[in-house]
Amino acid sequence: MKKINKSWIGLLLCLLLPLLVFVCTWTPVSNAPLAEVHLWLRAPVFMQYLLFCMLPDLVLLFLGYKSDCFTFCRGGVLGLAPYLCTLFYLFT
Repeated sequence: MKKINKSWIGLLLCLLLPLLVFVCTWTPVSNAPLAEVHLWLRAPVFMQYLLFCMLPDLVLLFLGYKSDCFTFCRGGVLGLAPYLCTLFYLFT
């Protein structure tokens, strides 16, 4: 785990992993194509789904914290920030 203790790795993983989870699971979960995402933006279910998509990032940050890879976690928190800002915007 010490090999990945670089902030740019945490940043890229935490930016791309929720997006990858979203793209791979949106159609099976919602039975709607990706082109209809804008219709779901203000639905409460969509906000919970965004929280679900961020779970792999939170697991990565937990594993990085437990293995003392704090530089990785620093980049991961920075990569998680756009998703948290999106949730803050949608909740208000």
